[in-house]
Amino acid sequence: MFGFGLGKLLLLAIVVAAVWYAFKTVGGQSQRRPGKVREKRKQTADSIDKMDKCPVCGTYVVADRAANCGRKGCPY
Repeated sequence: MFGFGLGKLLLLAIVVAAVWYAFKTVGGQSQRRPGKVREKRKQTADSIDKMDKCPVCGTYVVADRAANCGRKGCPY
């Protein structure tokens, strides 16, 4: 009725298995290099800076590199 024969079902199973195997292979390569992943995560964590809220204007500025916003009473 729908045209599903044994050959088409077998071909579908082969395609699904090939796609599953391809994803498994690609996903396994990233797990084999944990040093590079850890190094990249460390670089990202090191690039995060502490932010302080300016009591005058209310904007957040990087604590180490804060500059005067130009408003009267700005502590930076």
